[in-house]
Amino acid sequence: MSQDLGASSKISNPDSISRLVARMCDGNMQILLRHRDSGKVTIRGAFIKLGKFKQNSAILIGKMSEVGLSKLDLGMPIKVEVLGMPSQITFQTTVLEKAAGGIICAMPRSLLSTERRTNSRFRVTQNLMAFMSFSFWKAQQTDPSSPPYFSSYGGISNWVSIADISLGGVCLVTRFPSLINASETHTEPMECSLHLPMTAPIRMDGIIRWRRKIKNRIEDEFVGERFQLEYRLGFEFADVGDAQQQKLRHFIRQLTVAEAI
Repeated sequence: MSQDLGASSKISNPDSISRLVARMCDGNMQILLRHRDSGKVTIRGAFIKLGKFKQNSAILIGKMSEVGLSKLDLGMPIKVEVLGMPSQITFQTTVLEKAAGGIICAMPRSLLSTERRTNSRFRVTQNLMAFMSFSFWKAQQTDPSSPPYFSSYGGISNWVSIADISLGGVCLVTRFPSLINASETHTEPMECSLHLPMTAPIRMDGIIRWRRKIKNRIEDEFVGERFQLEYRLGFEFADVGDAQQQKLRHFIRQLTVAEAI
C-alpha cells in the first residue's frame, strides 16, 4: 500500500490523550497493529473500552482473530494505527494481558497525528483488483498493440488494470500500447467507467493528465535477463459526487486492511 502523508504533530497532554482514546472506544473504531520493531505481520482489531489494569489506565482491544492474537505476546511493544480518522493517528504501547478475543494494552504516553494529503494513493492488490474502461477505446482483434481479444470475454477485454487509486484519480497500467496511442488525441474531460469488486460500474468524469512508458528488467530462469515494456496512464477525477466518493472510500478502506489478519 502506498500512501502520501503530510505534516505530523505529537499529542502528549494526558487529558487530551484520554479524551481522544475515549472517543475511539465509544465508536469501537477499527485499528491495525503490528510489532513496533519488526512489524511484518499486521493484525486487525477494534477499540472496546477504557478501564484499569493493576490500578493503571488501560485499553481493551478486541475483535481480533485467533491467528492474529497468537502473534502477540505479553510485554510485546506494538504500534497501533487508528482507522477512520480524518488524520492518521498512531501510537506505541505494550501488551499487558491477553483477554477473550483481544488484548489489554497500556495507555499511550503520546499520539502521533499525521495529516493525510487530499489524494493519498493506495496500491491495488491481486485479491482486490480494480479496472477502468473508456468509451473512446476498445480492444480490437486486428490490432497487434491491443490486449488479446476474444468475443466470449464481452466488455472485459476493454478493462484496463488500475495500479493505484486515490480519491482524486487512478494510475492505470498495461503492457499493450493501444490505449496509450488512442489517448494521445484526447485532452478534454471525458466519461469513463470504474469497475470495483462486487460493485456495479461507476460512471466517473475526469481527464488524462500524463502518460509514461517504463522499461522493466526481469530475471527469467530459462532465458536469463530480459526487459518488458509497461505503459502507465494517470487519470484525474472531476466532479466526484457523494455516492461516488462513498464507494471510493469503501474500496480504499478494503485495501487498507487487505493484508491484515
